[in-house]
Amino acid sequence: MPSHACVDPQDQYAQAEVLVAFETTDRGVRLVSAHDASDDDILPGLEDFQRQALESEILDDYRHTFEPRRAGTSDPCS
Repeated sequence: MPSHACVDPQDQYAQAEVLVAFETTDRGVRLVSAHDASDDDILPGLEDFQRQALESEILDDYRHTFEPRRAGTSDPCS
């Protein structure tokens, strides 16, 4: 099961991270757990908008990873 480090939606300063385990689905991602720095699973206590923020962050990061390169763009790894 893949996991992704995301900004903790409960941290008002956006400095803490949570490790989110997720599954991919035909509609996007399904969150399985979100462990904070204390290794507590905070997912059950999150509001819907906070869950959506985690899903969006994961989808945005993976979209950028797998986007096809356009002609004329440079590859920073080469």
